[in-house]
Amino acid sequence: MSKPSLSARNGAIDFWKFIFSIMVVQFHSSNLTKIKSTPFVGAAIAVEFFFLVSGYLMAASIMRREEASIVAGRDSRNFMLHKIRGLCPEIFIAWGIGFFVQHLAKKNVTGTSLLKDLMTGVWDLFFLRESGLEGFKANPAAWYISAMLLAMLVLVPLFFINRDLFLNVWAPILAIGTLGWLSKNVGDLRGPTDWLGFCYKGWLRAVGELCMGAICWGISQKLKGLPLSKFAASICAGTELACYLGVIAWSYQHKGSQMDFVMLLLFAVGVTVTFSGQSLFSSFFNKPLVYFLGKISFPIYLSHNYWSHALVRIYPGQAYAQLYPKYVLAVIITTIVIYVTAKWMRKIAPAFVSACKKRLLEQGPSAGK
Repeated sequence: MSKPSLSARNGAIDFWKFIFSIMVVQFHSSNLTKIKSTPFVGAAIAVEFFFLVSGYLMAASIMRREEASIVAGRDSRNFMLHKIRGLCPEIFIAWGIGFFVQHLAKKNVTGTSLLKDLMTGVWDLFFLRESGLEGFKANPAAWYISAMLLAMLVLVPLFFINRDLFLNVWAPILAIGTLGWLSKNVGDLRGPTDWLGFCYKGWLRAVGELCMGAICWGISQKLKGLPLSKFAASICAGTELACYLGVIAWSYQHKGSQMDFVMLLLFAVGVTVTFSGQSLFSSFFNKPLVYFLGKISFPIYLSHNYWSHALVRIYPGQAYAQLYPKYVLAVIITTIVIYVTAKWMRKIAPAFVSACKKRLLEQGPSAGK
């Protein structure tokens, strides 16, 4: 699989991906203490940024297709397979590490069965956590991946069937409908594994926010085409920075509430401006180091949550101040392992697949008969 060129990346998005992945790591450090009161206690809101970015990229990818060549079913399948391939092998490496860590920590307390954990944990390997299928959760943070993919499984075919109708009608309806329902009946955007009677909260959240991301794409395209003055570009920069810093400042002390939906709106404005490239900050972030931070954000997200649950079992009785340095060190080491291992696996993958084909498939003229 060929890598995108550096110029194809958005450095500002990569920078904020890194910042918000660190915030999620900090948020889950609350699992290390019973009082659940830590700096950035409301940083779970950072996940909304990733949903919006995923929705934007979903729209950007689908809108690049030639309309005359679209076959909704085939292209939806290919889109989903491409999306899943992009998550591999990091997601499976993280699952393996998480399973090992969680099982050993759980075994110390309950004496759980390895076979039972393997069999009931299979749903995560198929990204079905948010479908309602219950089992051993090797990597609790993987709910986001499951919710995103299962939401796309519904949204992508609708998008391919009629792109104009989806962007201008379905996306607004679904965004307003799902987020309005959550605001009225739940009151916040937290608790992705809360069962609502017909689906998990995380899945409904994903549907609404992916649609918001698609709307951000449409507005961003309009903004890109405007010949803005330097003064207007500075206004865009100030707006962009105010949106992101506003969410960060609010998340320092505030837990989930109706303000979550306001923070989501701030994120949507920030993402729209950032992707438009009209901010004065746009070129500032386009640097190899920032691109690397963007790449490492996914391994960071996948490397932490199981440690926050396991360390309190491995070191019972230790306080937050004692556990936190161990947590940070574990996250750093695990991130490096995931990143390096995934890079190596991608490098050897073509030769490995070729060798498997030679072993498993008949060769020669008679192979197709």
